[in-house]
Amino acid sequence: MSILDGSSDPLPDQPIKRLSQDSTPEGSPLGASQASGSGAASQSPEESPSPEVGGEKEAPSKKRHSALREYFVTTVVCTIFALFVTSFVVHPMTVPTPSMESTILVGDRLLIDKFSFRNRFQAGLGIAPSRPIQRGDILVFKYPDDPETLYVKRAIGIPGDTLEIRDKQVYINGEPLEESYKRHSDEEVRLRRRRFHGYASRRDNFDPIEIPRNKYFVMGDNRDDSADSRYFGLLDEKLIVGRPLIVFWSYKDAPDAYRRNSPSELIQLYGERIAYFFTRTRWSRIGHIIR
Repeated sequence: MSILDGSSDPLPDQPIKRLSQDSTPEGSPLGASQASGSGAASQSPEESPSPEVGGEKEAPSKKRHSALREYFVTTVVCTIFALFVTSFVVHPMTVPTPSMESTILVGDRLLIDKFSFRNRFQAGLGIAPSRPIQRGDILVFKYPDDPETLYVKRAIGIPGDTLEIRDKQVYINGEPLEESYKRHSDEEVRLRRRRFHGYASRRDNFDPIEIPRNKYFVMGDNRDDSADSRYFGLLDEKLIVGRPLIVFWSYKDAPDAYRRNSPSELIQLYGERIAYFFTRTRWSRIGHIIR
């Protein structure tokens, strides 16, 4: 049915035009009403969702996922790097006993160089810097009777030496060894029948021993208060971890601090360190190079 049905006849010579909804003349009432009807039936561009608007709503979620992914990757990379550094480069260590006084004090926190010595003993690490251990070098090593515990002592006898101790004096190949770093806190000369740290006392007298290849005789600088090769025997080079480089922090702990193991004792210990941080920190030792 034509939209002109019900109107007057058309004028002569005027073609009859059938108007569809798509061809409604501009300005006609029907066009206006149709436009308004169309507006009622469908949403305007401003009202209808567009991909851009939807994309803006999803952006915060994507940003959150991206940030979480970045944090995760950063954490993993930092963890791997830290494990690499502490395994092959440097490692922190706390000294709990006075066996190396006065070179190293109780409460010194040290950075351990794990390149120079230990990597000589590891296959496949030939590109790492290294040098042979010399007499007088300070070594950090795994305690032979408990590899989980680290000890720090000085290399006194090296492979090929014949070492002997007579009345507190160390002899290397029959010659007295000059040691400016050693300290004696007890003038008494002990006999072998006495016991120390569960071993027969060899503190002041030790029979001659020839040091074989890959072994070292280590001693503490505080000779009268040190558990070392006089008691646990020669040190195998495979147990050597490295050498102390520098003191990065030094705190005057109580002499028995390393014996505190229970939760209440540890809480008290760390509470004391926080409370007395400024007064008990040995500020002058921070940055001290260990020799």
